[in-house]
Formats: sequence, structure tokens, C-alpha cells
Amino acid sequence: MKIWGRASSVNVQKVLWALDELAISYERVDAGGKYGVVDMDVFARMNPMRRVPVLEEDGFVLWESHAILRYLGSSPSASQTLVPDDAKARAIMDQWMEFTTSTLQPAFIGVFWQLVRTPEAQRSAETVARTRAEYEAGLAILEKKLSESAFLAGDTFGMADIAAGSLMHRTLDLGLLPSSMRAVKRWAETLAGREGYARHIATSYEELRAL
Repeated sequence: MKIWGRASSVNVQKVLWALDELAISYERVDAGGKYGVVDMDVFARMNPMRRVPVLEEDGFVLWESHAILRYLGSSPSASQTLVPDDAKARAIMDQWMEFTTSTLQPAFIGVFWQLVRTPEAQRSAETVARTRAEYEAGLAILEKKLSESAFLAGDTFGMADIAAGSLMHRTLDLGLLPSSMRAVKRWAETLAGREGYARHIATSYEELRAL
């Protein structure tokens, strides 16, 4: 199995974390950002969106990080907890993965881009405030859910936690989590104790910072 994508991409990180959880061996190839590659025709044949990550395995190619997570969860080595067999439990998992795609991560990217990817002199205080408020609204939905259960899909760690949890290191590091959101903080601290999180999520993003 080969994973195309730079290690500083949060979408690549969540895939690498899942691979660690499942003890699946792989080779990672730097692509995207300063590494280029995504502009090459050979890459575009794998992913017409020219984005990372891309999974390549014995001629099979898959892109979109959450599609990759679901595929990995269907592997023989996947435990029932990461992607449950029960249709309703699996739908709940999918619900929170889709929430991450549609609501949580776009809001996070908005504020992250302002605070990290934009030179300080070019930042807009109004845009920072707006994007931060949008992200906090998404976090508030997580807070309510995590006040009711230990993890997003219930009382057991699973793929939904990998999808949304991949944002937590940068969220905490940038001070984006309101102090009142104790359930999210508890959840994030629990995730931080997992080896895959420590190896792939709790890493430096300095190469992304605008000079």
C-alpha cells in the first residue's frame, strides 16, 4: 500500500493515524505543498482533483480522505469498533464523518488559514473573528455530543473520532477551543494518548506558516 501526500496535511495525517490503529504497513510518498508532484500528469491520472491523500494498492486507487478511512475500516484487520458491522451504528459513524467534512473542517480551515497561512500584516481582524466564530459553532455541536458519550459514535473509539480528532492538536495549539468546552477538551486529551495521534497528529505545522 502506498499513500501519496505530505505529512503536514491534516487529511493525510488522519489516514496515517488510521493505518497505525489498524497496524497496516504502507509506504508514504511526499506530494503536495512544497513537494509538488500533484501538478504532474501521472498524479492527475490518479486523482483529477490533484489533492492529497491518494491511496494506491495493487492497481486500486482511492482519493478523498474519508473514503480512504472507510476503505481501511473494511479491511480484515479492522476491529468492529472502528467501523461497526451494525448498520445503525455505522450510520452514526458516517454522520459524524460527514459533519467533519461539511461543517467542522471547512470552518477550521478558514481560521487556520488566517492565523497560520496568511502573513500577519495581511490578516483581516474581521475575517479572523468571523472564521473563529464559525469554527466555535462547529465545536459547540461536538461539545453537546461529547457531553453525552465518550466518543462521537458512542462509548467506543472509532473512525469518526479519527476524522474529527485530526483537527484537535492544531485547535488546542492555536488556542481555538473555548475554556467552557470541557467535554471536547476531555475527548481531545483522550485522543492524544493514542500512539497514532502522537505520531501523526501532534506534529509541527511550521512548514505551513507564512513568513
